[in-house]
Amino acid sequence: MEDCPQFPFFLGNFPDRSSVILEKLAIFDAEMQENKSLHNALRQVRLHVGKVRLCGFSVSGLATYLQLPEHNFCVDMGECPISAIGIDHVFLTHAHGDHSRCLMRHHSLRRMMGVEKPSVYYIPEELVPGAEEWIHAEASFEGVPESRFKLPKIIPVKAGEKQALAYRKDLYIEAFNVRHASLGKHFLPAMGITLYNHKNKLKDEFLGLDSSKLIELRQKGTCITREVFDPLITFMGDSLGENLLDPNLQSVWDSEILVTECTFLDDEEEEMAQKKGHTHISAIAEALQKYGDTMKCKHVVLNHFSMKYSAEHILETLQKKIPEEFQEKIIAFI
Repeated sequence: MEDCPQFPFFLGNFPDRSSVILEKLAIFDAEMQENKSLHNALRQVRLHVGKVRLCGFSVSGLATYLQLPEHNFCVDMGECPISAIGIDHVFLTHAHGDHSRCLMRHHSLRRMMGVEKPSVYYIPEELVPGAEEWIHAEASFEGVPESRFKLPKIIPVKAGEKQALAYRKDLYIEAFNVRHASLGKHFLPAMGITLYNHKNKLKDEFLGLDSSKLIELRQKGTCITREVFDPLITFMGDSLGENLLDPNLQSVWDSEILVTECTFLDDEEEEMAQKKGHTHISAIAEALQKYGDTMKCKHVVLNHFSMKYSAEHILETLQKKIPEEFQEKIIAFI
């Protein structure tokens, strides 16, 4: 048999070449792991932002998934890498496929790999009936018998209602409605989410009392503590830039970290951003200037850039378009 140099992975009867081929495969694998392409959804971005480790991927139209490993929480599941399997809580911002298509892949992979704890999916209330139909249809398509079909644990989410995570009672979530893509005169259901640290602290009137007195008050049935919700991180999801300027949503700037989409960058794309239901960088710059004196937000993470941009173009444009006094707050999720 003749050598086939045009097929570098063909071993054939040439054991003397196998070590070279294996070496090439190892190099190829290393290059894939180090691939800096913005468009490889399996190449995770990993950031330490304030008190949070944020891992995932987000390119408009391709996939978005944003994991908080230490907080056992993920926003969206447009792709399901192995790192997502151990995460128990998933919040879905909206139903577009690049954010939702691997929701059930997450569920099935956990079962396949023997994760006993049921995963919990937090889904905007309006989307739950459609989600259940979709899950049922997918199971049927895969050949799951009706007698074995079982819906995963889905919790409908309403805007403005705080609730503890199922397995992390020290963490609460609160969703809010955002305007994203419109269908005629109506906007498709879409939500952002804030994750809170939850604590019980001593009420002000009992500060300074010794422990014996506090025990006595508690034994008498006196409530001596108050709940404290500390906004840690807010995710805007896919949304129009006007949401960042909405006085009714000003509280998003109270979180230590704000993760907001920045799909469009170029000057001539403002109209396109409005038409597509996304955020243009000009809206972010305007909101920073509007709330700059009052915001508690320390870090603004920009994600969901259009797939047509290079990393260089993104960073150069942020340098030009974000006011200088806010440059230190800005982090590009690329």
